[in-house]
Amino acid sequence: MKLRGIILPTVFLLYFISLGWPVCQTPPPRSENKPGADELVKEAMAAYDKKEFARAAQLLQVAVAKGAREPGVLYDAACSLALSGEKEKAFQFLNNAIKAGWRRTERLKNDSDLNLLHDDPRWAMAIAASDQRQAKFIKDHGAPQRARFITEDIARFWKAYDKALSAPPQERATTFQREYIDPGTIGLKDFARSGRLDAKTLAKRVESNKSFYAAIRPHTVEIERQRSETIAAFLKLKELYPAAIFPDAYFVIGQLGSGGTASDNGLLMGAEMFTRAADVPTGELNDWQKNAIMEQREIPPLVAHESIHFQQKFPTQTSLLCQCLKEGGADFLGELVSGRLIIRMRETHQWANARERQLWEEFQKDIDGGAFSRWLYSGSGKDGRPVDLGYWIGYKISEAYYKNAGDKKRAVQEMLVVNDCKGFLKASRYAEKFTDAAPAQK
Repeated sequence: MKLRGIILPTVFLLYFISLGWPVCQTPPPRSENKPGADELVKEAMAAYDKKEFARAAQLLQVAVAKGAREPGVLYDAACSLALSGEKEKAFQFLNNAIKAGWRRTERLKNDSDLNLLHDDPRWAMAIAASDQRQAKFIKDHGAPQRARFITEDIARFWKAYDKALSAPPQERATTFQREYIDPGTIGLKDFARSGRLDAKTLAKRVESNKSFYAAIRPHTVEIERQRSETIAAFLKLKELYPAAIFPDAYFVIGQLGSGGTASDNGLLMGAEMFTRAADVPTGELNDWQKNAIMEQREIPPLVAHESIHFQQKFPTQTSLLCQCLKEGGADFLGELVSGRLIIRMRETHQWANARERQLWEEFQKDIDGGAFSRWLYSGSGKDGRPVDLGYWIGYKISEAYYKNAGDKKRAVQEMLVVNDCKGFLKASRYAEKFTDAAPAQK
């Protein structure tokens, strides 16, 4: 389980019809006292984490009835039902998940939540159907030129924004939920369920950053201008890694917390983070947000970074080293195909390169302890250090691995599929540069 959502295609209404589900053009208004589909999914995930599988299954079934019909939600319902001993219903939801676009066959095969289904002839049929979905996805997304920028959530946000600002403050979160999040694309749903978007937090952000949100509208509707340069980066990636696939990039308006991420279904980009311009005031933003806001021309390298994440396959453990290799490897390969890093990371590299030996020695002490707060994400910039130095250290290791490789295409493949993070570090020979007798790099 624990997928938290694989994305339904943009023609999801056709899937609803083919599955025999009723489709309404306008969802009924949500009562303040009755949770909507998204809230029910969150409650179900909490119940699942507590091993309350019957309750999780019940909540997810209600969420589906209320409109949460993404493949990942259907899959999670199947898992919870199987864990509750409800074999027939588990198969029903699993098959519906596959019909709706589920394609993660390896996860399906290895998910112990579904062990109850393994001795049934229908299990092999489900595996085959999932394989067919994956083959179709690869065929549909194998050509860089066909990768799309999906921006319909931006227009939907501004309509919701106008309605929310004309409503009393206590009704704004409900307005954003009803008018923006509930009818959003699958990319927006993934963005929200990753923890990066919440109606209440969004309403508070809009209130506390009134001048910023009021100024960025014209900048957010110009995203499509960056597509041609992004496609050029994708073409370079395809040249280096012929197996690469290129999902759609969903651009949404978020709550000033994330410039981008990748789900199993696409690239998810926070469009409000690409609005740095002379006419956009930043006085209301906190220090992290002021540093994180980027110019629109930084979309191609950041989308390239996220597209690398979409190709990566790493071990399930989330050690500090593995996370740094994931992020730093995405930076290195993203720069290789797009031609540049985002400005903030270029500044981080300049600061860190002057302290490389010192930082490497510090990293070695933390490598087994999982000291994420010193190396990764927004809380890592303390005592005058830039944030995300883990990205830099992962980049340096990846760079060394690539430079020392005779076959560059093979090196790219090995950087994307890492089964042993410590073995990768050793093979990179990065640490050798800090020994007195370090051999020259090729």
